[in-house]
Amino acid sequence: MKAICTFLCLSFFLVSCISVQEIPNVVEVSQTHNRIAVLPIEARIERKIWMSQEKYLELNRLKSEETQQRICRYLEFYSRNGSLHAEVMSPEEVNAMLHGVGYPNTTLNNNALCSLLRVDALIYGTIEILEPINEATALMLNSANPNFSAITNIIQLNLMLYDAQSTQQIWSSAQENHGQMGSIKENMQKKACRRAVRNLPYNLKKNRYKKAYRTLNGL
Repeated sequence: MKAICTFLCLSFFLVSCISVQEIPNVVEVSQTHNRIAVLPIEARIERKIWMSQEKYLELNRLKSEETQQRICRYLEFYSRNGSLHAEVMSPEEVNAMLHGVGYPNTTLNNNALCSLLRVDALIYGTIEILEPINEATALMLNSANPNFSAITNIIQLNLMLYDAQSTQQIWSSAQENHGQMGSIKENMQKKACRRAVRNLPYNLKKNRYKKAYRTLNGL
C-alpha cells in the first residue's frame, strides 16, 4: 500500500493532514466501476450537556446523512468534468433501499450491501466533530500566553473505497483538521469532504493517477 501525507495551513486558523493508502493498481480497478454508492457516513458529534440521548442520536443521524450528501455532490463535480465515468447513486435512493432492509440495525457486510444496491463499489467511513474548548476559553488562554494558539474545533474524517469484484478495500484516506479561534465547523467539514473526494482514484486529473490512467488506456 502506498501512503502520502500533506499539510495545509490557512491564515493560521486551520491545520490539517490527510493520509491516503491504496493498492498499486487502484486506477485500473476503479476504472471498472460503472455504478457506485456512498453510504451514510457514521457520525459522532460533540455531545453538549443540554442534549438528551434521543436528541444526540438524531443529530448524529442528520450529520451522517449530511456528510453523505456532501461527498455525493463533490463526486458529481468530477462526473461533470469527465474524470468520473461511473454513475453515482443518489443518497435518497441509497438510503431508501437501506431503510427497506432495516440497515444499520440489520447487519450487512460489504458484499451484501453491494448486491443489495447493485453497485460495483462502495464509499463509506466515519466523521468525528469535536470541540476541545469554546471560543471564550480559547481567548482567555491565548491572552495569557501570546505564543499559545488554542484548538477550538477538530474534524476527523476517514473514508474507504470497497471494490465488489475483488471483495477488498482498494483505497482509504484518514484526515484530521484542527481549527483555532475563528474557525467554523461547517466550513471545516466541507473542506475535509472536498479534499477526501479530490484524492479518490476517480479524480484522474490528480497527478499521481494521470500516468497510470494514460498507461491503462495506451495514451
